[in-house]
Amino acid sequence: MFEGPRLADGVVSATPDEVLAALDRLDPELPWKKVRDQVVPVLPRVRPFPGPDLDLVRTVLPPGILVSFAIDIGPALTHIGSDLLESWPIDRATLVSTGLANLRRLADDCGPERVLHDHIGDVPIGVFQSRVGIASATLLIPDRLALILGAGPHLLLAPMRDVLITLPADVDCEFAAWLAEEWEALDPNHLHLGAFRYADGAVVPVALEDGAARA
Repeated sequence: MFEGPRLADGVVSATPDEVLAALDRLDPELPWKKVRDQVVPVLPRVRPFPGPDLDLVRTVLPPGILVSFAIDIGPALTHIGSDLLESWPIDRATLVSTGLANLRRLADDCGPERVLHDHIGDVPIGVFQSRVGIASATLLIPDRLALILGAGPHLLLAPMRDVLITLPADVDCEFAAWLAEEWEALDPNHLHLGAFRYADGAVVPVALEDGAARA
């Protein structure tokens, strides 16, 4: 166990006891037939792993995000390395398709009731939390976003793995960059992916670096 930086108030994570209990319930051999329904795609966080380097299985998925994969054990994720993949009777393409299918299944239980709506000044904001750790990963399945966020168009921010923020499509870039930085600062394990425009069932990346420099 590696104790990470302190989380901001209001941001919670599993306790070591909860993680150890989940690991105890896991078959240490990690056979594919037993874990395949728990495989999910994982968006990259900024803070590196504290332990030895793991040769993660990675691939770039639309809308251009470098994604890895993990076994979701509830309070934590067991990341999938190349050695584990080689021990399974599947190839990389099957791993990817299985992870996306599981993500869609989890997203099917999420709807607009999981979105908190508010305003910052005169800017409307929506915050989607899936409660199963997949909010940001829904960027990979844009056909599900309309069912959760509405048809759009939206500007989307993904500062944490289970936070997806929706803003008006014409929101000021400096405001969006400031908001992303404020949310990212709450969690040392944050994501830093820029922004994404969602319209007509498609997600397209948008750079916020210029706005961040001015904000």
